[in-house]
Amino acid sequence: MAGIPGKPHSLRDRIVLLLVNGMSAEAAEGFAVQSGTPVEEARQVVADARKRITVAADYTRDEQIGRAVMRLDDLYAKSIAGQDIRTALQAQRELNRLLDLYAGSAKAESVGDEDVAVLKRQRDLVAGYLLPLKVTDEHYPVEEHARVAAELIRINGLAGI
Repeated sequence: MAGIPGKPHSLRDRIVLLLVNGMSAEAAEGFAVQSGTPVEEARQVVADARKRITVAADYTRDEQIGRAVMRLDDLYAKSIAGQDIRTALQAQRELNRLLDLYAGSAKAESVGDEDVAVLKRQRDLVAGYLLPLKVTDEHYPVEEHARVAAELIRINGLAGI
């Protein structure tokens, strides 16, 4: 599969994307077995993928916030494409609230250099997983790589397998 634009390069990469998109570990194991991987190896691949996801998210809250951001970005993009401005604005407001982007909020004012450094490390780690997949132009932001990867999973019927 190496060299095919928009396709993950390994089973583990595909499993990471499926898990991030909401697939259960059991379903991911089933997918790996259906792909011709022996059962024990499939379990190990899923365990390795889950470790990679866990490392990327210092704790569950960060992972859930990341998922929520990706889902809201996707909802916004679909709303704009469908010319549903009202839903797009609601998605943007919710994203702004989730990320605490409104001026004068207590959280926005209390973000320290340490917090920024942690967020940058997390973003770089996520970029390390997404950019090698080459789902879009390397000059696009990491957020766009995540959005395109999620859309490819949905389009190719890999979501919820």
